[in-house]
Amino acid sequence: MTYRDMSEVTRIQYLRSEIVVSNTIYEAATKILAAFVASNQVDGKNEAQMMEKSVRMALDLAVVTDKIMSVSDAPVQL
Repeated sequence: MTYRDMSEVTRIQYLRSEIVVSNTIYEAATKILAAFVASNQVDGKNEAQMMEKSVRMALDLAVVTDKIMSVSDAPVQL
């Protein structure tokens, strides 16, 4: 990982591509972990593993979203 001054954004090496990790990804990881806690899937024995799983899920979601958005040139309609 190479240091770059990017103010409010952190860059990390994930797999073989460089992606931007912003507050949105941190918030997604927090919400994923909160869902695990709310569904009683987290206890004292697996807390660290579930936190890691939440972060990995948030990063995977960001990568997939980035791939889909970079492929599509057409505006997204809701």
